[in-house]
Amino acid sequence: MRNLGRCLLGVLAVALRQPDSTQVQPFRRALTCVRSLLDFTMMAQYQCHTPETISYMKEYAMQFHETKDIFLEFRISKRTQEKVDELCKELRRQRTQMRERVPPSQRRRICDNDHEGENAQHLELIHSKSNFNFVQMHLISHFRDHTHMFGNILMYSTVYSEFAHEEQIKDGWRISNKIDAARQILSSYGRQHAICMRFWNLEFLQRAGADLPTKVVEHLEKTRPAPTPPAYRRILKGRRDNIHDVVHFARVCNISPKMICQELIRYSQLSLPPEHRLPVILRALPVELLTQLEIPVLAFQESGVYDVHRARCMRARFFRNQTSRNDCILIQAGEENMYGALRGCLPARLIALFKIRSGYMQQDTVYRLAGVQFMSLVDSRQPSDVHGLVTVQLRDVTRELTIVDIGTILGLAHLIPETYTHCRWLVNRRINLRTLNEIY
Repeated sequence: MRNLGRCLLGVLAVALRQPDSTQVQPFRRALTCVRSLLDFTMMAQYQCHTPETISYMKEYAMQFHETKDIFLEFRISKRTQEKVDELCKELRRQRTQMRERVPPSQRRRICDNDHEGENAQHLELIHSKSNFNFVQMHLISHFRDHTHMFGNILMYSTVYSEFAHEEQIKDGWRISNKIDAARQILSSYGRQHAICMRFWNLEFLQRAGADLPTKVVEHLEKTRPAPTPPAYRRILKGRRDNIHDVVHFARVCNISPKMICQELIRYSQLSLPPEHRLPVILRALPVELLTQLEIPVLAFQESGVYDVHRARCMRARFFRNQTSRNDCILIQAGEENMYGALRGCLPARLIALFKIRSGYMQQDTVYRLAGVQFMSLVDSRQPSDVHGLVTVQLRDVTRELTIVDIGTILGLAHLIPETYTHCRWLVNRRINLRTLNEIY
């Protein structure tokens, strides 16, 4: 359900993008309702709160309750549906009786008026009989007071206890013989817990300098998990062995060598100091083409926890026996006051990932670069006042490739296609808390 909420507003905005004159207000109200609920859920996921964030939660909850009646027609109970069916039958009977007393030339106009009146009576009956009286909807009103009294709501999430069921109950059930399973589950988990406690005690004694038997020390070394390196740098993976120089690289990427060289010169002049710039002759420089970039993104309100975004660029190669994959990424393209609501960031389509060496010697500098196709903001640079999202589109084809350093890539961009006939997308800012706070 949480993953569904990350893309719900963008998908709904695309589905309701072309209302007629009678649908403008209902569609706007529906988008406002969904937007308020999603913003409330995102604010509730904060690990620490301030009076400002709590006031935001209250504001979003009030706005949601004011607009949720737009979805009352989808909360019909069986009893209400029976009353609606009875009303339809009665209206049809009355309509048939009225047609018999009306000339044929006026029947069409009266039929249209009857349909409008019938729809209005349906909605009135549904709104009078339907409601949102269920526990989950009522709990929203207590989140603000709960945060004031007990701290952030994530500490009381049931997700962690549900994860514990896998180890405490489900694994024991699978290895039991299903006869008197409860006793076997308790016995199995009890032994596992005792062994874990024993390991922790031995590790504590070893760190404290206690004299442990040699076999115990060897066993502790074997069972100790290998330390994972901290995710603090971008890593290129998926090397392709059939690339040797810039000309061959341009042929594989289906881009003219002249354009590649022009972009390399532009990158060298604008981004590198004079003493580290690329040489004038570029066509024969060694190039290594790669297919994946791992980008560590610091988790929101965390100091040492990273989410790893894996951006893939397969070009003509298939990804998992499907079509080729070229992910969309966010690039720090300017200062924070640039590009309007995107605050210095621009989405781009990943065209190529490669390493290029400044010379032919092993000690020469290696540059880790990416070829991208930038997107531009559509119309005004501010979010839409209806759904609160920014629309972007591909730039002019005359600049189909721009070379940037992989250090400027901030992470994956979550774009929702607005239409399938034009290259336009909605930039989804509710994919995670960091994007919600850093992108407009």
